[in-house]
Amino acid sequence: MLPRAGAKGAPPALPIAALLAGAAALLAGAGWLAFAPRALLGAVNAPSLVGLTHVFTLGFVGLVFAGTLQQLPAVMLVTDLAWPRLGLVALPLLLAGAGSVVAGFAAGFAPLPLALGGAVVSLAWLLLLAQLVATALRRWPKDAAGQALVASVAFLALTVVLGFALAGARSAPGVAAALGYPVRLHLTTGMFGAFLLGIAGAGQKLLGMFALAKGTAQWRLRLLGLLVALALLAEALAAFARLPLGPRPQLLLAAAAALQLLEVRAILRVRLRRRLEPPIRRYVLAHAFLPAAGLLALAGLPAAAAAAFLVGFVGLAVSGMLVKILSFLTWTARFAGGAGVSAGAPLLRDLFRGELEPVTTWALAGGAASLSATLALRQPALAPLAAGLLLLGSASQLAQAVHVVVAALRPVRGAAPPPAAALATTEEAGG
Repeated sequence: MLPRAGAKGAPPALPIAALLAGAAALLAGAGWLAFAPRALLGAVNAPSLVGLTHVFTLGFVGLVFAGTLQQLPAVMLVTDLAWPRLGLVALPLLLAGAGSVVAGFAAGFAPLPLALGGAVVSLAWLLLLAQLVATALRRWPKDAAGQALVASVAFLALTVVLGFALAGARSAPGVAAALGYPVRLHLTTGMFGAFLLGIAGAGQKLLGMFALAKGTAQWRLRLLGLLVALALLAEALAAFARLPLGPRPQLLLAAAAALQLLEVRAILRVRLRRRLEPPIRRYVLAHAFLPAAGLLALAGLPAAAAAAFLVGFVGLAVSGMLVKILSFLTWTARFAGGAGVSAGAPLLRDLFRGELEPVTTWALAGGAASLSATLALRQPALAPLAAGLLLLGSASQLAQAVHVVVAALRPVRGAAPPPAAALATTEEAGG
């Protein structure tokens, strides 16, 4: 068990366990796909493909995001995390609920596990949203990044509640009559409201910190959030008021994605650290999939576009930040109090196995590209390639995550320095 760090978030074991569980979920999903790659050639609403999608969104991205929320708000909002042990309840609920949802889809849209899992996942994310809002009310964020973080978690909670309603609509005519079946609204809220906005908000802060970049403009992120909100409002009006809005929501979302590209470029132009660490390079590389997703959407290939956005952009961005945040959390939990810092404690970069990072990056990137190509071209030969590359990349990522934790827990001989020296050394650890 890792000791309590001096940070103002949850006990470090909570986010560390969630990040490891998220990495394990991605490997499990890739293993499932490797055993049944032809699932990629079936209908996009087939039980197996929908189940695999939710392994990725609820299992991998959801657990990593939820774990990060046990520490990141304290850093971004500069205040104590409200109810710091709430994760002891919310994170197991999220894991169990996600498993039940995936099992329900895999069993052919079985109503009972879908309803039970949807309710549990919804409860977990509503608890996490309440925790974040309570934290923000202590020191409401004035910067665009903090506001984007709060909005993205609100949209993510809305996404899972909408998903719960959709699951109910399949087996309850009354629910379907009252709400319709707004699948597109559910997907857009999750992909852009939760994931794009979350990556943009957290990424502005984290990329700036890890690349040593300061002074970037706030207007791009504020405008990005406004465009996403307007697009989701338009989608809601189209779904529930039956307003014929045409391509307007998609144009708003395309403009938001373009702003994210401009934001990353602006941060990189003012950075002081010229050579980025491999996980951060993976985060930056993820953004190459945004224009690819847009081109696939323009070509009338929505499934391939969704794969490029989710597995390519979201997957690589989350993967890069997962490894970097995990190393920061484990190092801080182990050494920030001063124990062992002056006696050979590792730098953050020393926690990585360097040979694993390019395997993770290029296998996941190649897997995302092959997955999109499979869905676009419907070529059977591409499906095993996509599955194999994703399996390799996710296995490499999990191996790296486990190694980071083990490396940080290794005993360090020698006396501890005084607290002031420890703090100074902590600031230098990222170098």
